[in-house]
Amino acid sequence: MIADPAVFDDEHLPRRLLHREAAVDHLSRAWEPALGGDQAHDVLVHGPPGVGKTALTRHSLRKLTGHADVQTAHVRCLGKTTAGVVRSVLHDLPGSDPSVNVPREDLCIQLQERVTSPVIVVLDEADGLPSTDALNRLVDVENLSVVVICHDPDEWLSRLDGRLRRRLSFAEFGLDRYSVDELADILEARANLGLPSESVTREQLETIADEVAGVARNGIQALRQAALRAEELQHDRITDEDVRESFERARRHIRELNLESLPFHHQLLYELIRVGDRLEAGELHDRYDAVADQAYRGREQTPISERARRTKLSKLVEYDLVEIEGENRHRVYRVRDRQVVAQVLLNHVI
Repeated sequence: MIADPAVFDDEHLPRRLLHREAAVDHLSRAWEPALGGDQAHDVLVHGPPGVGKTALTRHSLRKLTGHADVQTAHVRCLGKTTAGVVRSVLHDLPGSDPSVNVPREDLCIQLQERVTSPVIVVLDEADGLPSTDALNRLVDVENLSVVVICHDPDEWLSRLDGRLRRRLSFAEFGLDRYSVDELADILEARANLGLPSESVTREQLETIADEVAGVARNGIQALRQAALRAEELQHDRITDEDVRESFERARRHIRELNLESLPFHHQLLYELIRVGDRLEAGELHDRYDAVADQAYRGREQTPISERARRTKLSKLVEYDLVEIEGENRHRVYRVRDRQVVAQVLLNHVI
């Protein structure tokens, strides 16, 4: 049934971003100075998960680099230290790929020396930066601009001190969820590329768009799962039953992708909750302390504080992996789907 599976991957970048033309123009104006060899403006892109913030940024950068000699780097910030951020930037720039043993200060010097023309650095999932130190290091580099992608702009901006606020000339842009018709258009374009002709109806696409409340990622994965189910049951085309059964399948698949994308700290906390079934906050932290030495043995990371764990737990909730009942010390954590398992952990550790 699926003629081209890549069309439904998160990494797939269409030639045209439907119903995001204004956002593309907004970014193009912010980066216009780079066309003349000058430093581009910094940009803050925000919005709820799954609405296409990363796709918008990648698409707009592809358009820019097709017309100007501008180098780019894309950093996924979750779990990265300052050194990790700077190392990721250097890795993406041609001619530089420092080893993991290079100290932070040497990395920052290398970056200063390496950037001699406009460079745009995308800080994806910038909510996950443990501090603003990495951002401080980047803004000190002449000719380097940043694109910050986050969910809550007010919370993120509140973390910046006065110096950073003065240094960052943000062009801010927020993305909303798509309307039913807009998302149905996007799903139709994906279907035309990835599925046989007339295998899904417009009405079915609108049903999917409505059910996922305009979240593009969820809609695309639901369409994929509907097609997979039709293929498994040898249907000639996607049926209404395939569509109805697609949503839970898509949610599980997205949760698996989300969990796989998270650093080890998040995965350890998740697995402790999954195995414990329902854990009160105090019990969760006690179990973490009990397994930490063995779980982190042989890894670059080290165990994190209770305060840092709360930040990781918030990300698990945001990613629809964990839900919370109660408040403060009476909180109880449980996973959304016990069949979603953190594969990086050995069972005997916990």
